[in-house]
Amino acid sequence: MFGETCRADGVPGRKALARRRVFAGKEGRGGQRRWLAVALAVTFLLPQSVLAAEKPADMDQETWDRLQDNVLEYDELGDRVQNFNPTIQQIVSSIEDSFAGVRDNVNEYEETLNDLEWLYRKAKEEGDYASAAMYQVNKKIAMQMANGYIKSEKKMGTTIERSTRQARKGLTSGCQQMMLAYNKMAVNKATLEKQVELYGALAAMSGTQGQIGMATQVDILSANANMHSAQTSLVSLTDQMASIKRSLLLMTGWDSDSDVAIGTIPKADLSQIDRIDLEADKVIAPTNNYTLIEMRNAAPEDPDGNGKYSNGAYASRARGVEQGKQQLSITLDSLYQTLLEKRAALQAADTAFQAAQLKWNGAALKYQMGMLGRAEYLGEEIAYYAAKGAYESADLDVSQAMLNYYWGVNGFGELAE
Repeated sequence: MFGETCRADGVPGRKALARRRVFAGKEGRGGQRRWLAVALAVTFLLPQSVLAAEKPADMDQETWDRLQDNVLEYDELGDRVQNFNPTIQQIVSSIEDSFAGVRDNVNEYEETLNDLEWLYRKAKEEGDYASAAMYQVNKKIAMQMANGYIKSEKKMGTTIERSTRQARKGLTSGCQQMMLAYNKMAVNKATLEKQVELYGALAAMSGTQGQIGMATQVDILSANANMHSAQTSLVSLTDQMASIKRSLLLMTGWDSDSDVAIGTIPKADLSQIDRIDLEADKVIAPTNNYTLIEMRNAAPEDPDGNGKYSNGAYASRARGVEQGKQQLSITLDSLYQTLLEKRAALQAADTAFQAAQLKWNGAALKYQMGMLGRAEYLGEEIAYYAAKGAYESADLDVSQAMLNYYWGVNGFGELAE
């Protein structure tokens, strides 16, 4: 089930993501754009100074070093957000500051206990048993006070967990969406770079052939137009990738101009789709959904404003929550259906890519044997790289759909209209 979470906050951990390839978000191209727009907007609110992070006690040194090796991998996003995101670090720092007084009180009472212990022993040595008894009573009182502050201090971890849980999940989801977008652009960029190279060769060849009357003016103009179009698209795409990279680095705790490489997205594990239990996920999704949680926790309607709620008001709130559950169920149906469609599209793209590869291999052989002209060979090469790019994009589309479904179950599924 995609409703099974790997950490207490519902954010899939590094090992879980590597094992399950379960991703997150909102369905559809429009939804993807909205998720990405929100994630990009958040970066403008992030503090520009990143607080120094310390290795969590439950993290091994190898994992901690890997988080800082200047290569941002997909399965590191959750840990990077939790330990380095400026917004999360500011929240944690504020909570720690609020508990600083508690630690001071613990230290003071521990010193008092040491002092009382010394006074108690000295009084006994001097035969002042009345004072010794008083010191003993005061020791017990100080011990009780110290234990109370120690218990309070232990609540800091729980407070941090609860205060940052939703933000961590939302930021992690946003980072996942941005890395997917970046990788899809990288696929398109590789295709465009190859097109610029090949169309450039075709344009040069057409120009040469035109001089000897073997190519028409239309052929020459067409070749040059294709080359310039690919060049223009490549420049625009490169700028978009740079913008997304800057935002992604900020959200994961680096400076926007850091020399950090963005890793690739693992290939979609299609077997995960077969293991989805849609009906079971529909049961658990409402308990995770933040919109429904807010609805359940909201006060009932109070038309009179007297702070007294009628049974009808409570019933109305319950009906609203139940309707929200039904709307979320519709959303999950749609997300699951999209996932199946993307898998089918990937399988079709895979078939087309294999066919294009066979055709290009045949063209390469014919070209080596002098049975195929240079122009025809370059045309087949362009077709091959286009099919390759389409296949890689289709694989990322499946990952995107899996991401959307995961977060639909684990907190961020929208309630269908």
